[in-house]
Amino acid sequence: MMKKTLKYDLIIIITVIVVIVCLFLFQKSNPGYHVKITIDRELYGIYDLNHDQTININDENIIIIKNYEVYMDQATCPDKTCIQQGHISKAGASIICLPHKLIIEITGEEGELDDKTY
Repeated sequence: MMKKTLKYDLIIIITVIVVIVCLFLFQKSNPGYHVKITIDRELYGIYDLNHDQTININDENIIIIKNYEVYMDQATCPDKTCIQQGHISKAGASIICLPHKLIIEITGEEGELDDKTY
C-alpha cells in the first residue's frame, strides 16, 4: 500500500513541476508594449519594449531599454531625479525629467485596455 501511494505522489509532484516549467518557458514578455518618448509636448519616438536598445537624446539624456524594462541611464539635469526613478516595465508607468521637459512612458497596443474600472 505504501509503495502505491509513494508512486502516485511522485507522479503528481513530477506533473506539477513540468507544468510550472512549461509556464515559465512559454510565458510571453510584454506583448505589444511600447516606450513613448515626448520632449516639450512633441513626440520624439515610439520604441518597442521587447528590443534592447540605447536611445541618446540631444547628448543630454541616455535612455536604456533592456530586459523588457526602461530606465534613464544618464542625464545632465542638476537633481538627477529621473535617474532615481529607476526601472519601469508596466503599461502606464512613466519617468519624467522636468528640466528637460522629457516624458518616458510605457503604453500598451493601440486599443488595448491597460486597466478596467467598475
